[in-house]
Amino acid sequence: MILALAALAVTYLAVVPVATMVIASLRSAFLTIGPSRWSFSHYVSTFTAQGFGRLVGNSFAFAGATTVLCILVGFGLAWLVTCSNTPARAFIGATTLVPLIIPGILNTVAWALLLAPHTGPVNLWLRALHLPAFDVYSLAGMVFVQSIHVVPLAFLMGVASFKSMDSSFMEAALTSGVRPLRAFRKVTLRMVRPAIMAAALLMFVQTVSTFEVPQLIGVPGGIHVFVSQIYDALEKFPPDYGSVGVIGVFIICIATLGLWASRRLSSGTGMQTITGKGYRPKVTDLGRWRWVSLAVSVLFFLISVALPLAVLIWSSFLSTYQAPSIDALHGLTLHNYRAVMSTPTLIQAVRNSLIVAISAAAVVTALSALVAYITVKTRIPGRSLLDGLATVPIAVPSIVVGVGVLYWYLVAPLPFHLYGTLAIIIIALVTISLPYSLRYLTPGMAQISSELEEAATTSGVSWPRAFRRIFLPLLMPSLLASFLYAMILAFREISAVIFLNGQGTQVMSVTIYQYWTLGSYPIVATLGVIMVFALTIVATIVRLLTRRIGVQVN
Repeated sequence: MILALAALAVTYLAVVPVATMVIASLRSAFLTIGPSRWSFSHYVSTFTAQGFGRLVGNSFAFAGATTVLCILVGFGLAWLVTCSNTPARAFIGATTLVPLIIPGILNTVAWALLLAPHTGPVNLWLRALHLPAFDVYSLAGMVFVQSIHVVPLAFLMGVASFKSMDSSFMEAALTSGVRPLRAFRKVTLRMVRPAIMAAALLMFVQTVSTFEVPQLIGVPGGIHVFVSQIYDALEKFPPDYGSVGVIGVFIICIATLGLWASRRLSSGTGMQTITGKGYRPKVTDLGRWRWVSLAVSVLFFLISVALPLAVLIWSSFLSTYQAPSIDALHGLTLHNYRAVMSTPTLIQAVRNSLIVAISAAAVVTALSALVAYITVKTRIPGRSLLDGLATVPIAVPSIVVGVGVLYWYLVAPLPFHLYGTLAIIIIALVTISLPYSLRYLTPGMAQISSELEEAATTSGVSWPRAFRRIFLPLLMPSLLASFLYAMILAFREISAVIFLNGQGTQVMSVTIYQYWTLGSYPIVATLGVIMVFALTIVATIVRLLTRRIGVQVN
């Protein structure tokens, strides 16, 4: 019964958002008073609307350029950490992952302040050096800010790929007289192609669905993409639910096509690098260039971590935003922190974020553990289909998940109402984080021998008790990792949550966006510092627990 309920829950979470978006796009009067019929009128009106081609072009240019830049930077840093003798590689690896803790809304806010046309410190420094200022409110600015936020994902996938790569193939090519650059292109790039394709798909989908960069940087610069169009359509009165459904279905089709292409290009035996023979990643001696690689890595740390955090901390101590200067030091104050602690709505936003993050992380981790057990340890018919359904949300942009959940709970004939409650936000976050949590737990489940469960069953132990006493202790590191990632994702997510929050259910990410639109930059910075501090504490605690809790197997 427990496993059946878990399977039904996964099916419900995966199918509902997609099915609801499709239905909304095909109903002539969805969520409106009056007769409604099945029709393709929304598709015709949306695809033939003036500016739709430019909207598609902007969205693809934004997502495509971000993907290419992140692949180059992320996999480049991964190669330096795993396959070169660059100094301080452990430091580089740790600092490259720090941007994962900084929510995207804060990264966007920080760079909007740093690169403000007239008061941004970076542009002031550029002008002082007689260099042209950088226009952050442009397509290049959007790509730059989004790339800083997404590069760590490419770095993680690159590190995993380079660590499992057998360097003997590269050595054989070099021994045969092949030039290093051609050997790298013909051998190394082909071996890491599956990881590159997987990373490219993930970053493209995430960039297409990201909310903060298009809304905070793109809209002021007159650059509209899918997300800003969806937001405008839902914010106007009456909301244009039909065109939102069409755009959502269009994005799902593009993501599905990308997933198919990624698997097609990654299939085959040509990229198999782990065999029965021993393998190891080769450390390349960069000579004097190792100091250049170290400088590049430090520069990335300054751009992705140091400067954004510095400007947030600086702004949080000012009553009104000012560029860093000696004169501005006299205006430093703790007023913003006292204001946050004494404002009921802000305190409630912090409380709501904690409730939502902890609840969503706990639910998705428990559900993923059960799904991992079904797909790995049982022979239940349809378990492969269940694994596929649990993976569906990875190809569905989070903004589509949010709108789909919103539509469903507005029309579903349920005996209770979830719209305007924290529960609907938790459901959306569980849906979004399910495939990622499952990827944490499936390998851990596969490493546990079935003979342990068989011995417990033979001794008369019930399945729930065996699962609790055997699998949970052995899976504890994976469970904690899944819980941590889901919590961080819940704090960071705004694309889906922006459509689901209501009066009294606002979370910190949405509150930060609203205060930004009101021009309350110091309050935004203060909330950002508090959020980063809280996430750092949570990550540290979970990391310590991961080392101490669980069963150590020698």
